[in-house]
Amino acid sequence: MSYCGENKYFSFRDGVCESLPGTILTSSAASEFGRILSRFFCRFSAGCDGFGHNHILYAICCGISECGKDAYVSENTDLPSFLFGFPLLSSDCGIYVSGSGSSIKICIFNSNRFPVNSKTMSAIMNTEPAQPAARSGKLISAGSFREIYLNNIAESLKNTASAIPAGVSCGNRSVRSLWHEFFTGSDNEMVFQISDDGRKVNAYSVKAGFISYEKLVLTYICTLMEKNQTIWLPDSFHYGADLIGGNGMMNIQRFDPEVNIPSEAENQRFLYDPLYMCTHLASDRQSFIKNVMLLPELAAYRREVVVCEQNDFPDKRQITEKDGKIIISRSGKNRVTLTVQSHSSETAAELCGQWTDKLRKNDI
Repeated sequence: MSYCGENKYFSFRDGVCESLPGTILTSSAASEFGRILSRFFCRFSAGCDGFGHNHILYAICCGISECGKDAYVSENTDLPSFLFGFPLLSSDCGIYVSGSGSSIKICIFNSNRFPVNSKTMSAIMNTEPAQPAARSGKLISAGSFREIYLNNIAESLKNTASAIPAGVSCGNRSVRSLWHEFFTGSDNEMVFQISDDGRKVNAYSVKAGFISYEKLVLTYICTLMEKNQTIWLPDSFHYGADLIGGNGMMNIQRFDPEVNIPSEAENQRFLYDPLYMCTHLASDRQSFIKNVMLLPELAAYRREVVVCEQNDFPDKRQITEKDGKIIISRSGKNRVTLTVQSHSSETAAELCGQWTDKLRKNDI
């Protein structure tokens, strides 16, 4: 995601605020943050992973309430359940607090379940707090949507009465327990590797080898072809999807989350719910692996590059070459993230090396 900047509390980028190293986020600072958010949204839902940062969660919500806005509070909830549930409360902003120790990450989502874009995030983090209102808003306990979320996925599956054979690797205990509701957690043939609080997943299959998140998404899209629907993908998604669409296999359209998120994209659940996507894929393993192996290789390399003239780099730049696509985005005060996409691991690695040198020499 593109780097937006820093203030005295956070380093911030698309939809994510991360506490600066060595900085302790106090309750008063979190309350001030809530008062800032109240300038941009009308109705809030806020959740927290575990109980370790509940004081930050409630401080943010108190700041929101001080400014006359209502907030639903979900203690000890996992992010997938929270993302599924908060729009059901007619909230136009979802706030999720997670992290370990003094390291705190706050994710901010629009009502469409997508992170707020860089322009909005930058405006939020560089705006003065709103003044307290004459009448405070309400703080409403919302509990967790975990059971509703799990039942919703279970009802969407067909012919899956028992757990699906697959291993599960995830460092987040609450997210891992969600996956264990549908997968056995141990299998010699297939393993799912979940990261980013449940928002990203890769897989490994004995037959198909490593299966990246992008390839999982394209495999799922292949199951939708028979419905003859248009698929909307973010412009940063691997460019190989366009080549597949160009072969007439599917109608793929791109959108820029920084500009506009089409309503059709909002309705594509696989873009924000990896567990839903993977249960539907793995419930028919034979078809899943067959579709994976029909797809071309999708290789991608990512590297953080330290640069000197940071101001010379745009917030985001995309270059399409004959053998791949290069995406350059700011990721810190003096660094950029270089992402290279190709259909060959060797080509992607070669392009990554070439563009790393170009960036270091400011020759782009």
